[in-house]
Formats: sequence, C-alpha cells, structure tokens
Amino acid sequence: MHVQRLGMNCLYCHYTANKSPDPGLPAVSTCMGCHLIIGPQRPAIAGVHAAYRSTEIEKLVNYYKNGTGKPVPWVRIHKVPEYVHFPHMRHVNAGVTCQTCHGQIQNMPQVYQYSSLNMGWCVSCHLNGYSPQEGRVAAGYATADSIVVTPAGAPQQPATAPPPPSANAQQPALPPVGEGRQPATNAAGRKIARYDCANCHY
Repeated sequence: MHVQRLGMNCLYCHYTANKSPDPGLPAVSTCMGCHLIIGPQRPAIAGVHAAYRSTEIEKLVNYYKNGTGKPVPWVRIHKVPEYVHFPHMRHVNAGVTCQTCHGQIQNMPQVYQYSSLNMGWCVSCHLNGYSPQEGRVAAGYATADSIVVTPAGAPQQPATAPPPPSANAQQPALPPVGEGRQPATNAAGRKIARYDCANCHY
C-alpha cells in the first residue's frame, strides 16, 4: 500500500538509512503524521470498498492514544549476526536500491526476508559487482529492456595496465596495476566495491 500504491520512498519511514548504519524504525508519531487524517474508516480508494475499516490503522491509533500511548512493537524481519555491523548509509549513498537486498517490498503483501544476508551473499556482490540498472528494475524505476542489464554474477576481470604517458602529458602517472583504489566498474560494467573485513566487522 505505502510503496506501490502511494509511491512513498523508503526513506520517509526508515529515515536514517542514508546517514546511519541503522535504517531507523518509524516512531508512532511518524505514522500518525498521515494517519491522524487517514483513520481506520479511511476514504474510498479505487479498488477498495468504501465501507472498509482498516484494523491495522485502528491498531496504530490505539498505540498512539493522542501522544500518550506506546511505541509500535515492530517485528524484526531482516537480521544480521550480532558481530556484523551493516553500514546502510554506505550502500544507500552508493546508489544501491533497498530492493536489491530486501526484495521487491512494493509487491509483498507481507514483508519477508528476501536474501540470506550471510557473508557469502554480501561478498559475492562486492566481488562480482552491483548493477545499478538491476537495482532500478527491482525498485520499479526502470524496465529490464530500457537499458541493457549486465548478467548477474559476471566475474570481475583483472585490471589491465594503463598505457604509458606520452612525453607531453601534463597529468600525473597512474599507480601500477593492483595498487591504489579499485576501478569503479568491472569489465562487465558492474559497480564494484572494496570488501575489507573491517567495513562490517568493527
């Protein structure tokens, strides 16, 4: 309802996902910002019977109780081990869509854990690369045929040595292959990232 039908961005509720390792869970007051107006006896929506009473919104109103109630007891779906500190903000700010890891939330009647979230699953993306186009398709921002999508899991190709600078070149020489930063994309056109253990195990 919120993502697919109303077109809400994930960051509206998960308000710290782009600036903190933790994505943040919405406070009941965040939900009530809309649901003070859209109550349990909600207005007619195309395809939904006008007399329909939402028991879920009713539960939310009961938690709120005019600002004196309790926080919503959210049920955790996605969980990494305690010794892993997943940096949400690094992934969001690098352009990884939420649906890449969490699946097509907008099409789920009830959210479930889409990916294993184990270390091998994470490392495979860092080794094989991430396709921004596949992320946009998963998020519903693009269609698969709008731009060529690179095959998932395309192996990272070894870097090639840069051509030697000409005698007149004013730019500094590039570091030798294997030194310095990794290239932004691999040979298959997929974005690649470091997979230094300390990024998540700190």
